[in-house]
Amino acid sequence: MFKFMGLTNWRGMGVVTPFSGRAVRRLFVLVILLSLCTSPLSGVSADSGWDSALDEIHNLYTDYTGLQASLKSDLQRNQELRKQNNAALAAVNKQLQATNAAQLAKLKAASEAVQKKHAPLLDQYTALSKQITAARKVSNLKSATVLELKRNKLKAAATAARAEVKKATSALAEAKALTAAKNKPAKDALAPITLLKKQIAAQNKLFSATQSERTESDKRYKAAVQAGDATQAAAAMKLSYNRMKEIRTMAGQLYGWEQQISTALRAAELKLPK
Repeated sequence: MFKFMGLTNWRGMGVVTPFSGRAVRRLFVLVILLSLCTSPLSGVSADSGWDSALDEIHNLYTDYTGLQASLKSDLQRNQELRKQNNAALAAVNKQLQATNAAQLAKLKAASEAVQKKHAPLLDQYTALSKQITAARKVSNLKSATVLELKRNKLKAAATAARAEVKKATSALAEAKALTAAKNKPAKDALAPITLLKKQIAAQNKLFSATQSERTESDKRYKAAVQAGDATQAAAAMKLSYNRMKEIRTMAGQLYGWEQQISTALRAAELKLPK
């Protein structure tokens, strides 16, 4: 960003904060003008365009520094709201995950235990059924009969095991459905946040690109001042100023979306399961 002859500070997001005080600002402009006027110029100082460029720098300086201060304030405001929203969203999601968590964990453990308990029996029963089918396909009726006797001996136990597994899995599924129903109002309130975050991500890409253009303009401004080229310095300063206005517009859009996220979060918090 503009590093005006060492009289500015660089802070966050590329925003430059000038020292306060009208007298300091006037002195700052004077230093810039003197640095341009005292550089080796090869006759440039006689050019009326060069003098006009000095006037442009002088006239734009107050607006430029004022916009810098406003932009810094806007970006800080955005950052604070974004942090608040991220923290609130994490808290809401944590509370949603906690809904019936103990009951669901207990039912899940019970279902897994029942399945593990009966797995050997049910696997054996299923394997016998497949072997019977294979034996019948090759007309090996003797083998099929023996296998069927073995399977039928396990049938009652396998039926009971399946019923127990089904009961446990059904209980878990029912609890999950009830939990989802409890959480649905809050989750519905959170739904718009997904699209808003996508819009913010897309806008941030444009924001970064514009910020990079402004940074390059600031570098050209500094180089032009060092070279005593008032015309190029004024052009670079104006371009940086225009990019800064675009950045501030984007910052306003980003803030509006963060406000919508904040509204959605407040609605979700009111609809969380009690």
